[in-house]
Amino acid sequence: MEALKIKNYIILLLIVLTLTSCTKGEDKMEIIGYGTPEFEEFVKKAPISLDKSWNIQIEFYKNNPKNMEYDLYKQSSSLYFIIDKYYVYTLRPLMKTKPKGKLLSGIWVNSLSGEVKYNNNDTIIEAESFLGYSK
Repeated sequence: MEALKIKNYIILLLIVLTLTSCTKGEDKMEIIGYGTPEFEEFVKKAPISLDKSWNIQIEFYKNNPKNMEYDLYKQSSSLYFIIDKYYVYTLRPLMKTKPKGKLLSGIWVNSLSGEVKYNNNDTIIEAESFLGYSK
């Protein structure tokens, strides 16, 4: 009987540990939305400035074109999030309504090193603001 109680406690403990360790992918990311006080504070302290990151991502696209002409990309690119210390540049929505969410696919610029990469991430996150940072 005592062995059965211990076995039940162990099973219950394993279930609790399993449930508490499960999280969604975006919960693991540090996300800072454009237009928030946290965004402004982060940008003030980042070694790579917002303006410099803009120029880095534009130059990256110029040298690595994807699906649209360079000039059109330059007009359509916008930053809505900083994720895990990366400035994330995606395309603006075409319609002037508040987006339900933004795909995280786009050009990611590391705010510490200036390293740049294209990230094909299909995660959708709700944007704080319809307007993002762009030049």
